[in-house]
Amino acid sequence: MRRDLLRETLRLFVTHLHLFTMIALTVWLPGHLVINYLDFFAGGPPGSTEAAARGIRVFLVVEAIFGPLVGAATLAALARIKRGEPASYGQALAEGLAAWPRLFMARLVEGAIVLVGLVALIVPGFILLVRVSFVDALVVLDGAPLGAALRLSNALTAGRRAAIFWTGGTLLVGVFSVARIFSVLAGAAEHFV
Repeated sequence: MRRDLLRETLRLFVTHLHLFTMIALTVWLPGHLVINYLDFFAGGPPGSTEAAARGIRVFLVVEAIFGPLVGAATLAALARIKRGEPASYGQALAEGLAAWPRLFMARLVEGAIVLVGLVALIVPGFILLVRVSFVDALVVLDGAPLGAALRLSNALTAGRRAAIFWTGGTLLVGVFSVARIFSVLAGAAEHFV
């Protein structure tokens, strides 16, 4: 079943790569241009610890504020695709903007819950992270209020938490490995863009 789900996910991703790329680049192209500009021109030599820390801070701010827009627009586009409806860039962004305030608040609450778990001990933080893993989809697609989304996400993950944890961990390692390779290649070019 997991293989079928991953196969379907990859098929949807490849088939609609242009749409998902445009949605992500709406936020991340300007975001990375700002990060790269600050890295090269805002004090400290490029690649220094100071520049890296500044880039991470900008990344976190962009992700916190605009990440919910990308997430909501992507979920809206996926919902349209799964229903067999046409999914355009404009429709996805419009629906994403409409859901952005709810998803922004949901992510703030999710983050606080996971942070409390991480402060208590690392393991409870990961457990809570898995339990709230469906909140974004519930808030955007079902329009569920935050409290209901938290309860329903907890119920939906019951019995599947280990599989969700390992799948998410594997995807995280894969994405960061590819990002690191591109980062090293871009650093070797020693160019602003």
